[in-house]
Amino acid sequence: MHNKFKNHEKVFVYGPGENTGTFYRNVPAFIIERDPYYLDYLVKFKDGTEDWIEPQYLRKPIERRHKKYRKNQKRS
Repeated sequence: MHNKFKNHEKVFVYGPGENTGTFYRNVPAFIIERDPYYLDYLVKFKDGTEDWIEPQYLRKPIERRHKKYRKNQKRS
């Protein structure tokens, strides 16, 4: 089965955790593994704590790419 998030990928957590019961608001974390039965993810936070999070509460960081373009100019 296809995973939405890959291992060691950086994500943002916005929702409740299952181990500690705390609510996380846009906290960066890394994916450690995915549970094949419950379909939730084990994430590791910057302070070293780990918690199980459901995939609906995980978000990928937004990548912004600025494209350089040239305006159409008349050549003489």
